[in-house]
Amino acid sequence: MKLFALLLILISAIVQADVVKPALVEISIINDKTIEIEIDLSLEAAMTGIGTKYKKTTNAPNSEKYDDLRALKPQQLRQRFKDFESEFLNSLTFKVNNQVQKLTLSKAKIDIIGYKKRPRKTILTYRIEADEWPETLAWQYAEVYGDSALRWQVYNKDEYNWSSWQWLRDGAPSSVIDLSHPKPVNIYQRFKQFVSIGFDHVIPLGWDHILFIVGMALSSLLWRRLLLLVTSFTLAHSLTLGLAMVGVVEISARIVEPLIAFSIAYVAIENLLTHQSIRRKTLVVFIFGLIHGLGFATMLKSFEMAPDSFAITLIGFNVGVELAQIVIVFGVVAGLLALRSLKLNYRQLAVVPASILIALIGFWWGVERLVG
Repeated sequence: MKLFALLLILISAIVQADVVKPALVEISIINDKTIEIEIDLSLEAAMTGIGTKYKKTTNAPNSEKYDDLRALKPQQLRQRFKDFESEFLNSLTFKVNNQVQKLTLSKAKIDIIGYKKRPRKTILTYRIEADEWPETLAWQYAEVYGDSALRWQVYNKDEYNWSSWQWLRDGAPSSVIDLSHPKPVNIYQRFKQFVSIGFDHVIPLGWDHILFIVGMALSSLLWRRLLLLVTSFTLAHSLTLGLAMVGVVEISARIVEPLIAFSIAYVAIENLLTHQSIRRKTLVVFIFGLIHGLGFATMLKSFEMAPDSFAITLIGFNVGVELAQIVIVFGVVAGLLALRSLKLNYRQLAVVPASILIALIGFWWGVERLVG
């Protein structure tokens, strides 16, 4: 009973959390002096000072306040933001020609309450009327909010003029953007950037994916079996990620998210069986990999990509995901091998308890996502 109570406490600490997502900042030079800034963020996290360093909202001291804001209707949250906006703006720095600019809110788009187990999407649009033609730009998102990503364009109707994304960690300032002679981003830099984004999306942000990989790695210490399972999963989620990104496959998150949760539970439950069929498990892992790929695509689509950089961005993101998977698998295997080297029953001490916990979490997530 004590073990079961502990499992329930651990589950409740995980399932009630939202992942804290980085803000996406887009700067558009509209005409001679007009500049527009769109900030795609979790407004509730910003208003409670919960930055990406917390990884999930329950780790933050203001988690209860976050939950209260998350339950508000869009218009109610908009009213609350009016009182907070001056503090929010004081934490941002936007420079044109090395001069700090005053930002004026022109539009706020806040999603409906919707599915509470994912951060709500808010887009704040600010407008600046500069005194002169912008030759250089610079941006800094407050350190308290953590990571963000930035891109810019000189707007022309029906033309794709977006720069590559700059990934800004822990409130770091952007480089000075020279609009006359922007510094080109080569293929290697773009690839490296999205490898980092893909890795971060799994470790530490992707709890769904982490638990699935841990559950899969717990199934065997035979390297050939593990290699077969990991390869099947990688091929499957790479396939649907690519198809979803080009628009061939598209399934609602309300369907994909519960399926991902139940896939976690299923893989963990199989670890409790004494005799497992590697053929069946490989097939099941492949099918679940197809579903997880759709989940990855939901995140990656938020980074709109230029046609000429689409392939390298997709490959870089996928490589980052695979590197994170390798880290997780090696971590699990190393732990099990350490127990075995001590001549301890690693299955009884680690595999069974961890699989029970993962199965309960996956099942709980699945039910909540179906009714949420």
